[in-house]
Amino acid sequence: MESPAEKISLLIVDDHPGVRDGIRAVINAQPDMKVVGEAADGAEAIQQFRRLLPNVTLADVTLPVICGIDAVSLLRREFPQARFIVVSALDDEQLVDRAFAAGAQAFLHKNQLRRELLPAIRAVHNGQRYAP
Repeated sequence: MESPAEKISLLIVDDHPGVRDGIRAVINAQPDMKVVGEAADGAEAIQQFRRLLPNVTLADVTLPVICGIDAVSLLRREFPQARFIVVSALDDEQLVDRAFAAGAQAFLHKNQLRRELLPAIRAVHNGQRYAP
């Protein structure tokens, strides 16, 4: 069990460095969160996850090598208690369904990140599903 002094550790997976930079800045400004790693594609995400074992992973759908949903599915089989938030710039209800079926606990459209990211991270970390 995580002690109250420990921060929620996060892995950010997005192929756009500017997106990762912005998300990292928001997360690291929180007193209860810290980014422990980043990945630019699905294969790197799997490697980083196995190495870092973050509390929550934030994964974009559209990634090179292995898509975000497939990476979530692979990692959930290996780590059933892992917690994932899938994000996408695409407005597609089928992606939402696929993300939850793969084992994600939350799905956010990138337009929602500004207001929904932090509540989603906290909810998912606490074992809840989050769908704004």
